[in-house]
Amino acid sequence: MKKLNFKQRIIFVLLSGIPYGIVLLLLNYIFDLYTIKSVLYQTLFFTILFGIGFPFVLEKLVPKMLSKVKNPEMHADETIIFEDGASLFRGALVAVGGKLFLTNKRLIFNPHKYNFQKGETSIELSEITEISKRKTSRIMDNGLRVVTKDNTKYDLVLNDRDEWLKQLKK
Repeated sequence: MKKLNFKQRIIFVLLSGIPYGIVLLLLNYIFDLYTIKSVLYQTLFFTILFGIGFPFVLEKLVPKMLSKVKNPEMHADETIIFEDGASLFRGALVAVGGKLFLTNKRLIFNPHKYNFQKGETSIELSEITEISKRKTSRIMDNGLRVVTKDNTKYDLVLNDRDEWLKQLKK
């Protein structure tokens, strides 16, 4: 799994801590539950916990989860060229975590067992018409969009998007 760089960590801290602080301030304004000092301490604690702790926990858990993802069933003359952790959007807001495999014939996504949505997604390489970079949540440069001949769009979140582009162009 690719580690978050400093800029990504700062963005994560801001995107988790600031909304949390705003919600606490709104609750304080509506219900007078907290003091301003309490809101500031809770926001700071939450921001540190999720800005530092959450990525650390993910770096420890994700490799273990990915090691348990089963390899896809292969055709007789098919071999795996490249594989890595990824998420596939199934619907507008649901990203399913798992592993993406590139074979000499297909692009295959297998979800890990902790997802509600199961099932392998397989895309024949001959059916792909377009591969483009995209931003996840319009912020992170870690997404790819794969478009097939029937205009089906597959949005992926990848650990190393540039490496996937290089492998897919081969």
